[in-house]
Amino acid sequence: MSRRRTEAKRRRRERGGRGARGAQLLELSLALPVLMLLVAGILDFGSTFALKAKLTNASREAARIVVSTPLTNFNCKSSVPCPIQAAVTAVVNYMGNAGVDASCLDPTSPSSSTALSWTFTCRNGASLEIDRGAVVVATSSSGASVYVPATRVTFGWPVQWKVANFLRSSRLPSVVSAVVTMANLTGSS
Repeated sequence: MSRRRTEAKRRRRERGGRGARGAQLLELSLALPVLMLLVAGILDFGSTFALKAKLTNASREAARIVVSTPLTNFNCKSSVPCPIQAAVTAVVNYMGNAGVDASCLDPTSPSSSTALSWTFTCRNGASLEIDRGAVVVATSSSGASVYVPATRVTFGWPVQWKVANFLRSSRLPSVVSAVVTMANLTGSS
């Protein structure tokens, strides 16, 4: 009798084991797409966050160059002032060193310009705007408003979201931008 009972218990365990394995496989097949979407979203947002940091740092480098030098054209061979050309070159170099090819930004040929503002664009949708005529309102120690000449650098880069394809969402931005504003250290020109 004990041999029959042992054999019956063993058969029940085997049948139960197959059922448990099937349930585990079903659970995995239901949970795996959600987990994969979660991992893809984390990677997507992480790479976009890293791109935003690169854009901010490149913009800060450009602003540092522009605010610390006067806008004179003594040695430049184009209508774009030398400090603006140097700033665009610094952005291109910084982004290249960070692994992003921004060589489409040509320091000598802005897509548009005014007296104190230059915009450089790429075919991929990237844009770099340097506005030397920005004004920052500060408060003096006496409480009065002080208007400080400044430079504003706005750098936008297109983003291809992988997660948006799965979510069918258009709420994610197509361009990530960084804006840096610094007070001019030299005269307003």
